[in-house]
Amino acid sequence: MRRNQIESTNRPRMLLAYADAVYASECGRYFRRLGWEVQMAAGGTDARILAAEYQPDVVVLDAELLDESGWLTSAKISTDNPDLRIILVTSRSTDELLAHLPMVGAEKIVRRGDGAEALAHAVLGLQTLSQAV
Repeated sequence: MRRNQIESTNRPRMLLAYADAVYASECGRYFRRLGWEVQMAAGGTDARILAAEYQPDVVVLDAELLDESGWLTSAKISTDNPDLRIILVTSRSTDELLAHLPMVGAEKIVRRGDGAEALAHAVLGLQTLSQAV
């Protein structure tokens, strides 16, 4: 029944795989207020399954997932879904990691410390975000 409800909505969908529950909760609330459906996963294995079943518009992966790295999860998801937008979240500086994104099929990287708004900028872009809010 839940699956049918998800399929019938026209709202954009985000899959958020997290290691930091506080950050995930903040981002989930933020995007729900913007009208998004947000599905959460606690690990890479669940994220890969949900990426196929939930058919999100964007997948957000924490780089330090519990069962495998977000980098590895991104590579696996992008192999199965090459057109899917994937954004990685990390605790490290993002500049030093940008060169690695194409290798794992990710589009962008966001520093967790910059909060939900930085993720929204990565997903929606500056102009779109200002129109959404």
